[in-house]
Amino acid sequence: MNIEKLVESLGEAGAKVLFNKENRDSIVFDIEAMGEGEILAIILKKLTYEGKFNEAENIIFDKLEKEPTKELCKVASEFYNTLLTKSNEELLLNNFSKEEIYQGLEDIDYIENSLI
Repeated sequence: MNIEKLVESLGEAGAKVLFNKENRDSIVFDIEAMGEGEILAIILKKLTYEGKFNEAENIIFDKLEKEPTKELCKVASEFYNTLLTKSNEELLLNNFSKEEIYQGLEDIDYIENSLI
């Protein structure tokens, strides 16, 4: 997939999730002007919208393992806090639990506190 298609896809997904807009009204993001945290936030919102909580969590920890930053920790914390608003039924339907959320928040806190 080329970068233009990726930007278009992220713009469409982001607009749909963030602004409840259909594809015909999508927004194109300038991915080159965005930071890694902003891009990750869009990806996580899309995956959360689709109920792919485990996939989103895997992406978070892959990114943090490669290059932990405070910005990525903030985005990860926002992801888990969003999941805290979900019902137990919705979490279980998507193979996730409140315990996993609390563990994820603890892990993110530990990583963030270990950064210099």
